[in-house]
Amino acid sequence: MKKLFALVCAAVMAMSLLVAAADAPAFTTIEPGKLLISTSPDFPPFESTDDNDNIVGIEPEIMALVAEKLGLEIEYVPMDFTSALAAAQTGKTDVVMSGVTASGETGESRRLMFDFTVTYVSITQAIVYKAGSPVTMDDLGNVTVGVQRGTTGQIYVEDAYGEANVVGYDTYSLAFQALQNGQIDCIVVDDMVAKAYVERIPGLEMTQTTFEPEDFAFGVYKQDTGLCDAMNWALQELIEDGTVQAIIDKYNTAE
Repeated sequence: MKKLFALVCAAVMAMSLLVAAADAPAFTTIEPGKLLISTSPDFPPFESTDDNDNIVGIEPEIMALVAEKLGLEIEYVPMDFTSALAAAQTGKTDVVMSGVTASGETGESRRLMFDFTVTYVSITQAIVYKAGSPVTMDDLGNVTVGVQRGTTGQIYVEDAYGEANVVGYDTYSLAFQALQNGQIDCIVVDDMVAKAYVERIPGLEMTQTTFEPEDFAFGVYKQDTGLCDAMNWALQELIEDGTVQAIIDKYNTAE
């Protein structure tokens, strides 16, 4: 009887997923039934790897629910941020999921590369520095600033202060190693990510910048017909019922 009950429950769950997927707008993906996602998983709390090399965080949790609603299996393709953007532009992946800014001038330029889903969170840039050696907005033009290549942090700092004192890194992991080793004076990075690194690495502190706030979304390969609309259908439901905010609150606990 228990075995029969379990089989019935599994069948009901499978049918509910099929019904949900049937309600979604029609779409295509690069590989039928699969959602290929490029990501740079050194961006906590949005995406990082756990002790078993699983990709975890705010965006993987949201994307898992989106994929479930669409009846898709996720396959992550880890790479550096600039390559992750290019992968969704050129059709190596269906989606780029890596804290991608979809607002402002940066968002407008990226819309030439891929389509954007609806935005789901807003952030601002922050400055991370060693405790006892504070760096403010007024100091950024006179210190060595670490950034991740291709990010809005790099764009904002170089536009405001020039490129001479800016050092680009492929990953934030490398940037934070450089900060700890005294090779740079600070890092400009999204505030929720700054909080996560400050919580993880002793001896670091942070302050907010006055750069323009940004909105994050997922970038979608333009040749995947209907996929962006289908993802928006699923994502909007998760936003409206409070699921997305609950996931953000779960991870955004660092003070």
